[in-house]
Amino acid sequence: MRWAVPAFAIAFLLLCSPASSLADDKPSESMSVRLEPESGEVTVKLFTREGDERMTLRLPPISIDGKSQREFHVSDQQTVAYSNSAVEIRFDTDGRDSASITWTALDGKPHDFVIPIKDNSDYYGGGERFGSLNHKGLILPMVSIDRPEAKGSVSYKPVPFYMSTRGYGLFVESFEPGTFDFNATDRDHVLLKYRASRMRIVFMNGPDFARIIDDYTDLTDRPRVPPAWSFAPWKSRNIHHNREEVLADAELTRKHDLPGSVIVIDSPWETGYNDFTLNEKQFREPEAMFARVRELGFHTCLWLTPFINSKNLIDMDGIDRGPSKNFAEAKERGLLVKRPDGEPMIVDWWKGKGGLVDFTNPAALKWWHDQIDIAREWRFVALKCDDGEGNFVQDAVFHDGSAASEMKNRYAALYLDAAQKYIDERLDGDGVLFARCGFAGTQQFPFCWAGDNEASFSFENGLPTVILAGQNAALSGIPFWGHDIAGYTGTPTKELFIRWTQFGALSPCMQVHMTSNLGPWDFDDETLAIYRKFAKLHTSLFPYIYDAAHEAARSGMPIIRPMVLAFPKDPAAAAHRYQYLFGPDLLVAPMYQPGTHRAVYLPKRPDGGEWLDYWSGKEFAGGQTYEVEAPLEHLPLFVRAGAIIPMLPEEIDTLIPRHAGMSKEVVPIDDRRVLQVWPGPDTSIATSGGISAGTTRAEGNVLLQLSSKSPRTLEVRRRADATAAPKNNEGWERDATDQWWCKPVVIGPDPVTVTWDSR
Repeated sequence: MRWAVPAFAIAFLLLCSPASSLADDKPSESMSVRLEPESGEVTVKLFTREGDERMTLRLPPISIDGKSQREFHVSDQQTVAYSNSAVEIRFDTDGRDSASITWTALDGKPHDFVIPIKDNSDYYGGGERFGSLNHKGLILPMVSIDRPEAKGSVSYKPVPFYMSTRGYGLFVESFEPGTFDFNATDRDHVLLKYRASRMRIVFMNGPDFARIIDDYTDLTDRPRVPPAWSFAPWKSRNIHHNREEVLADAELTRKHDLPGSVIVIDSPWETGYNDFTLNEKQFREPEAMFARVRELGFHTCLWLTPFINSKNLIDMDGIDRGPSKNFAEAKERGLLVKRPDGEPMIVDWWKGKGGLVDFTNPAALKWWHDQIDIAREWRFVALKCDDGEGNFVQDAVFHDGSAASEMKNRYAALYLDAAQKYIDERLDGDGVLFARCGFAGTQQFPFCWAGDNEASFSFENGLPTVILAGQNAALSGIPFWGHDIAGYTGTPTKELFIRWTQFGALSPCMQVHMTSNLGPWDFDDETLAIYRKFAKLHTSLFPYIYDAAHEAARSGMPIIRPMVLAFPKDPAAAAHRYQYLFGPDLLVAPMYQPGTHRAVYLPKRPDGGEWLDYWSGKEFAGGQTYEVEAPLEHLPLFVRAGAIIPMLPEEIDTLIPRHAGMSKEVVPIDDRRVLQVWPGPDTSIATSGGISAGTTRAEGNVLLQLSSKSPRTLEVRRRADATAAPKNNEGWERDATDQWWCKPVVIGPDPVTVTWDSR
């Protein structure tokens, strides 16, 4: 990741001199910096465009070898830097109303910081968090931790970045572990607590969260859009014991008319962790097995970790436990993370004992890529990157000399970067990661998943916590995210499986995965039918989701949009943390507790428009809370009146284009599209697939104008009163089940207009 400051243009006003402090702190631009020569304290103030103070940060002086930092001289008038024999303090301006301050100890030794920021508001971001959405009153540790039980405030993917409702964002550019104390110790201050030899803090002067996320993802790199096929449902098991179970996942998916594009082969699949040699005692006739998976329209994802076991410990009956095939080689060549005595650091992890690949060593990176190549003959295109969190780091020694402390977070970034390089260089970029760990910049390595949660409705580690985790990831720059349907550990009830499925269908990645190894067909017919309904909905929404994915790549705007992000001008919206906007037009209210009804707040729309029930078309005014009925088969889902939703036909089985080996019975993605047009204000869309559409009103009619880069067939769907036929009914047919009026339309480069009455 680059983490380089963008080339910004706006300047801030320097209100200090090396010799004396100034009394007047009134700014003429967005930021002022003040040095107190007597104490050596630096004060940074961020202001609104109207000149009101947003926040104040104090960088306290640090004594080095008993010498104070009081006596500074200006070393560079252009970038504004102060230095003495021990410390350099540098200020840089970034023209999107951003600026940074960097404190560097010239002795290279770490020093303790407690940096107060004057603020008492609400705080969002901080990485993937399971226990809160608004973090006010909490202390968040900025360290990557694998905790399968109740997570609390810890995270697989911490991000040292937050946004305040006072209208600013702050990013600490450091891999060192620290804490963000949001008014927990001091109600009037945010406290940043770090131990480091260098601290760089970047300020982003909003004023709204969308602008701040734009600035943050521009700084840490834009999200990378995953391949189109990865947006169809994934099917996984904790363990595939044999080839029959792999084939069952693929064949039963098609037998039960379920869409899907990815089969995940989780651990174990090798002769040892991680020798990358397929265990043919576990998977007999593997060539035929993988060919059948491809024939049914699936890609394969293989599980891996950064551990190379010193002894093979395959936890399955009937599998040989021979010596490790590649640990000795990695040890001999010095490719593993070491102890201070130079020997490989052997770590206890949940699949035995192993050494860690040292990704700071270029030779180790190439060797690891060569190891993965051993499995290339099975034509996998996705890698499930498990582990990588910093639990293991104590006194580890790395090839490039990096401090063990910073590797508690940096190792995750290096691990994912290494896996992405493999996809880019050896799979020609046509692949995708599925990662549990992460840090700032993780949006460059999609997808991510939420880690190990339990199959329950618990507020400690169940479905509600995962709903929060997805929103927190989104507010931390991570748009491509998923989770294990229906909780990793334990056996879900029918109700839990259905409710988790519904949430998964309105998530960027939809994946079934659990230790009980159940599939949707392992419950009853009703459960299977409901899963089918929502898996088809997720797949049909692909063009809509894919457009939102490209928007994320352009501006950082996530696909899952918490209420506080999507409706900043409605102060009541932020309090509703178990609902979110999915893309620009769909409001999702998952059933996060048992029952058949829940309260849903429909926010005030800036244009004053209404909300429509997705299933019935019933109208609802914004700015109100409604008690919504939600039987098992129903997810509370609403759409903006006036929206145009691009979709696929429901019969699509896979998002993988047809290839020579695909069964003729499998329906792959093609050029056909469906446009759902919802009544309401004039609107327009331009999709990543080259379709443009817009509605206007004239002489009592709605005019829908359509065009496409290439000829294609559309099905236009619009809502209408179920009891009354439209005045101009030519070419329209009504679907009595869903109460849609439908019409096929052939479009091309020349605009085509479809007209109907506006009632």
